[in-house]
Amino acid sequence: MTAQTSRPTRRGSARRNLSALATAAVLAVVATVGGMTWSSQHAALAEQGAQINGIEEQLADIQKTNAEQANADVMAALGVSQNRLSTDGERITSLLSTAFTWDTGQGYEAARASLASRFDLAENETFLKSFMPPSRFSEDSQGRRYYYIDTVGLNSALGANPDIEVVDVKAGLYTYAVLADVEVTSDATSQNRASKASVTAHRRALLFVTVDAQGRVSNLSGTPASGETRYSK
Repeated sequence: MTAQTSRPTRRGSARRNLSALATAAVLAVVATVGGMTWSSQHAALAEQGAQINGIEEQLADIQKTNAEQANADVMAALGVSQNRLSTDGERITSLLSTAFTWDTGQGYEAARASLASRFDLAENETFLKSFMPPSRFSEDSQGRRYYYIDTVGLNSALGANPDIEVVDVKAGLYTYAVLADVEVTSDATSQNRASKASVTAHRRALLFVTVDAQGRVSNLSGTPASGETRYSK
């Protein structure tokens, strides 16, 4: 091979190398720009998504506030005091806790007595006679009582917070509908090491009660889970 023929070959090879390098450089620039563009677009989309989520949360808050305000306006139009609803609700919850929390026959009788005393309920009121009647018992010759509640090992407790809704307002008298959850358990929990869930029954009781401005309770009536309706005067 002569010097003259080798020079064009080297120049051709150099041009090809330069062309390849140029192409590689262009691709690198395109890839870099593309990556920057994708990253920028991804960040923009993420920012937009965050903004959308923020707006949705704001709308939800506004809707909730509007609903609460609308409810408050309706209550105000009916002459309902939010303070009364709060204090009456606490009083009603206390009443339910007293009535439905006991674990012995004596405890049940004590709950009845406390209910009558604390909430000024007469012993002859139908609620205490029918919905929460005296506990059955037998008595031996020495006067010892053996309660049916203890024989079957029943325990009772007020469950989750009761649902309390005002249904009527007249001259300071607020009448409420109350849906209470009562948990009835058995002593088998401790005696047989059974799980609490296996010996717990949840009973829903519907009650109606009127509370005056001084917090006095009247017109207490109830419908137990069995569906039998019992009333008070």
